[in-house]
Amino acid sequence: MELNLDDVKPCVSGPKRPHDRVEVAKMQEDFKECLTAPVGFKGFNIAEDKLGSTSSFLYEEKEYTIKHGSIVISAITSCTNTSNPNVML
Repeated sequence: MELNLDDVKPCVSGPKRPHDRVEVAKMQEDFKECLTAPVGFKGFNIAEDKLGSTSSFLYEEKEYTIKHGSIVISAITSCTNTSNPNVML
């Protein structure tokens, strides 16, 4: 068996369906398609006129604005939360 490393593409996938991986080079395109796709697997059904929506919040007396595609990092303190993404937010 041989493996040509030029054929290996960096990918990401979720914990629920690791076989539904997306190449990193195609993540932005895939994400944008998911925003307007019907609700369901990888679909959020966000109306075209809402894609530019933002939300602001205060943290330590400083205002921050997030939008669709903003990256937010949080800490998980219990491994039981990782099995159910709905309880993480």
